[in-house]
Amino acid sequence: MASANCRCSRMVYVGNIAFNATEEEARGACELIGPVLSMRLATDAATGKRKGYAFVEYADDATAQSACRNLQGHLLRGRPLRVGLADSDRARRRKGEHEPVGLEDAIHAASLVSGRPPAASITRLLATASRHHLRTMATFESMGAEACKALKEQVPGLAEAMEQVQHLLDMAAADDAAEEARRKKRVASAAEESDDQRAKLRKVEDGGKAAVRPILPCF
Repeated sequence: MASANCRCSRMVYVGNIAFNATEEEARGACELIGPVLSMRLATDAATGKRKGYAFVEYADDATAQSACRNLQGHLLRGRPLRVGLADSDRARRRKGEHEPVGLEDAIHAASLVSGRPPAASITRLLATASRHHLRTMATFESMGAEACKALKEQVPGLAEAMEQVQHLLDMAAADDAAEEARRKKRVASAAEESDDQRAKLRKVEDGGKAAVRPILPCF
């Protein structure tokens, strides 16, 4: 059972947020369940545009679980929100560079796509792709904004597929960041434990020195 004091159990993923919804509106919807400690709306690093989902932190895991039950399907600007515990979405084994991302991740990425959902055949295909293959697919965007726009208009489903690819890459980046944070925490913990052991050893050694008193000659 996750502790009520564990931050990961208080974090909620909120998806399918309308792009024309303000941050205040999104926060207001989440606060229907309880006070929101923090809220992070995901944005594209290059363009600053919103990606349609956010991570919300509540005061405790009970409130977060209530949000999962009661906010799921809640309409915000005409779009039903998709809500789940962030740790259930993000806390999974980190995939290798050349491993398939898997159907679970591909389906989750499809749920984040704005507008028309990608075809099921595209989702199954992307599930077999590795991070390396996804990055290769994403280089399509290097053709230039005008060329990309024209091609997406001419090829049905291409725009949704490329957005799904980008969501998968964002998820992979989030996994990498979480793994790096865990690694740093392990290193810090090991260093702290080592410092404690050295301090205890010095204390024992100092105590032994204090116990050995020099024998003074008698006159």
